[in-house]
Amino acid sequence: MDTKAPVNNLEIIYFSGFSSPIGDVYVAKSAKGIRRVSFPHLTEEDFLHPFLQGISSRSKDTGVSIEIQRNDSFLMAETNVLKEYFYGKQVSFNFPLDLDQGTPFQKKVWKKLMEIPYGACRSYKWVAEEIGQPLASRAVGMANNKNPVPPIIPCHRVIGSDGSLTGYASGISVKKQLLEMECHTVQACGFLL
Repeated sequence: MDTKAPVNNLEIIYFSGFSSPIGDVYVAKSAKGIRRVSFPHLTEEDFLHPFLQGISSRSKDTGVSIEIQRNDSFLMAETNVLKEYFYGKQVSFNFPLDLDQGTPFQKKVWKKLMEIPYGACRSYKWVAEEIGQPLASRAVGMANNKNPVPPIIPCHRVIGSDGSLTGYASGISVKKQLLEMECHTVQACGFLL
């Protein structure tokens, strides 16, 4: 009977950052894929402090030590695509994601959000109905708020049933800026700002 302890209880998460029209954007990647996209930030510490708190909590829960290291070259492909997006180009986010921190409900919402076309909007009610839980509009809003990888999962494209811009973890002004940028890029929008 083999009773050897696991050799590797260490997970390394790499991160990188870049400047964009909405402020500094930071991206973190695990071995599984992109784990976090966070913006706008004024400093690297502004990103790292809450991220490290979340990692510390998860590390205690799983018994796996998590280390975070800056590695710009490891994230170059992903940051280049995100830079293009933030500078107004329509891009495809076709890289792996690490969404392990999400609940099954959150993952179901996030998957549906990825179906919202670039330059279009849908309501929280629409998302709730599409995932088969028509009374869960508020829960959809909470799942949007916990989205770890905006704009890859485009939670900014979800608006109120009356067309109002409601709720966005990075602030309504950033949500409006992203929607206006997408609208300008495709020059045809499913919403009015």
